Amino acid sequence: MPSLAINQPPLEGARPLASAEGDASAAAPSLALLRAFAAASALCLLAMLSWSWATGLNVQHFERVSSPAFWAESFLAHAQHLRWLTVFDDVFIACYVTTTLLLVQRLRACAPAAARMHALGPWVVGMAVAVGLLDAIENHHVLSLLHAVEQGQAIGYDTMVSREWLSSVKWLMGHVAFCLLGVALWFEALPWRLFRISLIGWQLPVGAAALALAATPVVGEALGWLKLINVMGGFLALATLPWPAPLISRSSVDSGARA
Repeated sequence: MPSLAINQPPLEGARPLASAEGDASAAAPSLALLRAFAAASALCLLAMLSWSWATGLNVQHFERVSSPAFWAESFLAHAQHLRWLTVFDDVFIACYVTTTLLLVQRLRACAPAAARMHALGPWVVGMAVAVGLLDAIENHHVLSLLHAVEQGQAIGYDTMVSREWLSSVKWLMGHVAFCLLGVALWFEALPWRLFRISLIGWQLPVGAAALALAATPVVGEALGWLKLINVMGGFLALATLPWPAPLISRSSVDSGARA
């Protein structure tokens, strides 16, 4: 019976020796699954950007304080568009949180013993989950405000202020999580080095500037779109970058020790 076979001790020499890197790779999640969720995240974001360009709906307007009349007019003018955009965004949340969990699990399984990924990986996961939660709250808070406006209710400044700072914290936490991921990556292949540099030296300052300068005419709008394109590019990179082969430990090769 299968259950009895599982409980039997393995016979000496029954299977070939395996390296520690091989065991780690076996414990890591499927690379194809990781790539699929990363690609799905990028496609969801592309769909939302295309929908916004096609309809004129800019949800970033609901991430900063404006006049109550402007919010109300925007809600009523784009009510159905906003509902469909929420569908895409909710799927996007599920995809990017899953991508982050799979990525960190795989990186920690394959990382050398002294790699920073072991210490920083849980922080990246925690921040990604927090960002996903804040993002879901934002989506359905904005949707509830739409419903309130459709019922003739007014939007107060307190509501807009709280919406802005919660949205800003969500974005900044996401940018910091990407930066931590860049710091934790140890791959030396040129595409990964460039990806790491972009996470630390590009997406973080651009994201911070987009938040601080959001109300600046022209510049704020351009930085907001650039921020979203950066995020989409990051997921496309995760979906397409060639994954480095695991390094074989010199000590285990020389000694011939069992992994």
